[in-house]
Amino acid sequence: MRLMRIPQEWDALGMYPDELVQEQLARYSPGDEQASEHDRNGMFHWWLRRNPTSDILVKLAKLTHLDSDTLMAEDVRSHIRRSASYTPQVENALTISA
Repeated sequence: MRLMRIPQEWDALGMYPDELVQEQLARYSPGDEQASEHDRNGMFHWWLRRNPTSDILVKLAKLTHLDSDTLMAEDVRSHIRRSASYTPQVENALTISA
């Protein structure tokens, strides 16, 4: 996680399950850490493809505020807003920084 600059909160919030870890490890090549934002973006979209509940969206929203790539994080927020489970609570998590 440190190598790919993944905030530890992903693990603390239960948002980095073994299935996701294994998918990332299978695709990893030395040097990928130089563009780790692509892997972190993939983590957000991995969850978004699963039609997450509003509780999961709140966690994802909080995690966007922790990512070092602010442009990517803002793009992810736009995807979260288009999710079927989007609620005012999710919007609150999107607009209040972590």
